[in-house]
Amino acid sequence: MADSHKPDALRIIVTRPEGQQQSLMAAIAADFPDAELFHQPLIEIVTIEDDNNAVLLRQRMLNIDHYQAVIAISKNAAQTGLQWLDKYWPQPPEEIRWYAVGPTTADELSGELHPVYMPEQRFDSEGVLELASLQQVQDEKILIWRGEGGRETLANVLRQRGAQVDYAELYERRQIEYSTKQWQAVLQPPSLLLLSSGQGLDIIEQQVDNLADQVSAILVPSERVAEKARKKGYQQVLVAASARDQDVLTQLRDWVGLQQ
Repeated sequence: MADSHKPDALRIIVTRPEGQQQSLMAAIAADFPDAELFHQPLIEIVTIEDDNNAVLLRQRMLNIDHYQAVIAISKNAAQTGLQWLDKYWPQPPEEIRWYAVGPTTADELSGELHPVYMPEQRFDSEGVLELASLQQVQDEKILIWRGEGGRETLANVLRQRGAQVDYAELYERRQIEYSTKQWQAVLQPPSLLLLSSGQGLDIIEQQVDNLADQVSAILVPSERVAEKARKKGYQQVLVAASARDQDVLTQLRDWVGLQQ
């Protein structure tokens, strides 16, 4: 994190969870040496290990060969799901179709599982639901890897199509609280806020009044999150092609270039 504010220097605030920010921040620092770079994680990822959910999770993983398809809805879900899978299935079942919501999730899965299906453009539940192999799923069993809670769109639509859908809830997202003073130290203009999800925007807005007036722009990984931000009154909403570091950097370079 930067130590002192340089007048007129662009502040870039990365909000990814701890442990997932290093490569992106290193790339940003290399591309924008004059910018002030901050890491302000908004959630802590806590894996589920020893509560009642862990018992159900263990059963789902032991019986994963009963499912025709497994869908990982995030990079965190893919990472944690693979750890559980390795415990019980050194050789993954061959008949399962594996799905990822977007490129970063697919990158995690494809190291061990083949093939991995993902949307071509829209990297969210709606994009997954457009895939041809998920149109006719009558009587199929489908397992969704995700964190606790979250959107129900994917499961609801698959059930409407006749599938039996179960969840493997692999981790908990714990909100990180910052004081007003801590946010004021970071949100000095001009500031660009890099968000990973709509939940991240909600968390900051709970802690910072009039956030839209305090940032020059926000950069998000999907059109769904961008639409949410626009409805909240954000004027400069940048949409990366995906959550991959390179796609975030490309959008960042384009925006900075327009400011010069």
